[in-house]
Amino acid sequence: MNHSRKRQRRGAALLMVLISMATAMTLVLGWLASQDNSSLMAANSSHAAAARATAQSALELTVSMLESEAPWQSSHADGWVLQDHPMGAGTVDVRLLDEFTGLPPDTATSVVRIEATSRVQDMVQQAGGLATIHPFDDESQSDLSGYVLFAANELTIQGPSRVKSWNGSGRGARVLASMGDTHFTGRTNRDLEDGELSLHVSDNGSTGSAGDATMPSILGVFGLAGVDLPTPINTSDEEEPISMQIEPSRSIELSTDHDVTGNLHFDRNATLIIEANCTLSVAGNLKMRPGSSIEIAEGVEFTLVIAGDVELHRAVIGAPQGRAPRDSTWRQQQIAWTAPGRIRLTTPTGGTQANWDISERSLVQGVIEAPMAKIKLDRSTVLGRIAGDEINIRRGARLYYDHRVKSGRGLQALTDMAERLDLMDLRPGGLDSFARVEMIERLGELLTRPHGTTITTPIDGWWMQRPMPVEMVMTRCGGDIDSWEANAIATAGGETRP
Repeated sequence: MNHSRKRQRRGAALLMVLISMATAMTLVLGWLASQDNSSLMAANSSHAAAARATAQSALELTVSMLESEAPWQSSHADGWVLQDHPMGAGTVDVRLLDEFTGLPPDTATSVVRIEATSRVQDMVQQAGGLATIHPFDDESQSDLSGYVLFAANELTIQGPSRVKSWNGSGRGARVLASMGDTHFTGRTNRDLEDGELSLHVSDNGSTGSAGDATMPSILGVFGLAGVDLPTPINTSDEEEPISMQIEPSRSIELSTDHDVTGNLHFDRNATLIIEANCTLSVAGNLKMRPGSSIEIAEGVEFTLVIAGDVELHRAVIGAPQGRAPRDSTWRQQQIAWTAPGRIRLTTPTGGTQANWDISERSLVQGVIEAPMAKIKLDRSTVLGRIAGDEINIRRGARLYYDHRVKSGRGLQALTDMAERLDLMDLRPGGLDSFARVEMIERLGELLTRPHGTTITTPIDGWWMQRPMPVEMVMTRCGGDIDSWEANAIATAGGETRP
């Protein structure tokens, strides 16, 4: 009996040894297999990372090209400016498309969608961006839509007067600008100190004009003269100016362009109703007495051109309103909103200097761009923005800025960009007014290149000088999932290695 039990124990021990050896062998084989796959996975990851970095580098290279004088608007093949271009450990393709048309760029393109594709071994990665090229020409400064206030000379805001955003119009900076002296007291001065408001000034060293940013001298002389204004009324000596008067409590409708060769006078509670897109031009003065109004129907675009003086006393220009406040300026909760960007008040090109007096709880909804006007906003409200020769805001007046009228380009955006990029130091000496003239002349003689060829290498030193301010936002950075999947399948089947 004892010998039989010993033989059974020997058989069990042998079985356990065999099982242990089989388990160890399985573990070793699995470890060896994992080591082989790990190297393949590491190589794939390394190639993908390299391709992704290369795609981003191609994006930055393209931005540098847009900043230069390279003829990217014309020298491309269906939008392709780089094809199989060696970069890093791989190659890149870059295509440009006009963001607004979706087509390859042309001479009018200023907002560009950049699509960069890189290849490293079998890995494909892509990067995309949206770039805005600010034009370097005489019209760059004409867009003042980013400024709440722009004064070609003196800007004054006194006491409890406020510059605010219209609630619901979006968020963003409220920027004031003055080419001359500035004078701020009361609430506006505190808002500037607290960063609620920003100030852009010229570099002429005017008294009291220390601002958050200096408008770049790269543009040379600029101001309201660059704004596209309507043609002034042509009055000859042979014709007697004809004035127009709207009698008390009477309403008149207007649906076509109309010229008043004399003065335009609104009696008390008189109303002019604008029913369709049109321009009203007044060669003389505009006077609106208490209770009078110019009512613009919803959706209608209206331009009011006044060559003479303006007097608004408890009057309204804009959408039909309810009861006017009795003892204070119009506040947002009291105003029936309308889009101020479709209503414009201006002075004519070549006109003489005029005085605009908006006072006694008046309300104006619209964009005031009056380069020949000294504008006084006295205990009244403007919903929109104001640009003029001199601006004086006093006695609790309010200016509500609608951020939706901002184009995102023009002088305000260019000044902010120059401040961020330190544009003046891009090359020794910066771009002063003399260099600006030279650069504009050179822009008319862009590099010549046969039609349809692509840019593959720097030519004639265009990369050395980059005068074009470009703002780019990356919109995409990712991989080609199909390539990842194909490599994974091929690796698993042992067909290929990266």
